Amino acid sequence: MNALQDTRVVVADDHPIILLAITDTLQALPGFKVIATVGSGQELLEVLTQQECDLVVTDLTMQQTQPDEDGLRLIARLRRLYADLPIVVFTMLTNTGILHQLVQLGVTGLVGKDENLSVLERICIRSLAGKPPCLSPGVQARLASVGNAPSSMRSASLLTPKELEVIRLFSRGVSLTEIARQLSRSITTVATQKRSAMRKLNVTTNADLVTYAHEQGLV
Repeated sequence: MNALQDTRVVVADDHPIILLAITDTLQALPGFKVIATVGSGQELLEVLTQQECDLVVTDLTMQQTQPDEDGLRLIARLRRLYADLPIVVFTMLTNTGILHQLVQLGVTGLVGKDENLSVLERICIRSLAGKPPCLSPGVQARLASVGNAPSSMRSASLLTPKELEVIRLFSRGVSLTEIARQLSRSITTVATQKRSAMRKLNVTTNADLVTYAHEQGLV
């Protein structure tokens, strides 16, 4: 990127008000220009094939038509397709297991939606100039708290990405059959991953699993 050229940003979020707030915030930063706003992972992937950009700011959970257009699979796909493109995830999810997975996937920055937009500004600037990952104070605090949490809470960080996907969809009310279809897995595999996740989370009933998932920000 030319030193005199604005930082070209694509913003993705399926909540119009949040999308507008992020756009206005970044547009006000000197040297930043939002070149596209989208409301889904599919639209984000389409825009990136059509326009070059220098930074992506995206939500983690958005409307989807395919499994790899949402959540961890979307981020993993973006990292495969655009290995050098800085990606800042702006999310309401607070589960430390998911936050750890995002760090491992190589996101450039992580910010919680419960934090001020000025924090998002700083993380975006640091993501372009500093060594990733750039974590907001709120995200840092959540990750640091894992070591002091009860073992039943810490166990969420032991879930594999595939187990997290299954639990997140199941807790949204998606059936195991539909989860298997969306994720292109056999229903036996999905059921095994669900049981494995429940064992790690120390829950024994579906109701407890759904409650846990909502309390821990998995959905």
